[in-house]
Amino acid sequence: MIPNAINTILGIWLVYAILLDPDSIESPWRVTVSAIIIFVMELWARRTDYSPWQSRTNMVLAVFLLLIALLKFFSYTYLLVNYWGVFWIGILVAVLALWAEIYHPKSPAK
Repeated sequence: MIPNAINTILGIWLVYAILLDPDSIESPWRVTVSAIIIFVMELWARRTDYSPWQSRTNMVLAVFLLLIALLKFFSYTYLLVNYWGVFWIGILVAVLALWAEIYHPKSPAK
């Protein structure tokens, strides 16, 4: 429960940062730390999630976010790749983590 909530908040922060405060995410270190936190939280969340596909998808998104951060370290990324990459990864991580958090189907009554 806690890791999905953390990833939901982190995904919302990524979207906020890239849209409304791009200077706060200009450092590739913040993007790198965000990617690592998303990956570690999803490893933790896999144990308690009803369906593991959201965790797997968020782990892949964390790897893509790490790739964007590595490209930023070496100044190989374009502004549009950075903007849209962080934007969509933030949205997808937040939605999938929230989905995994609230989706717990009821077991059939015996």
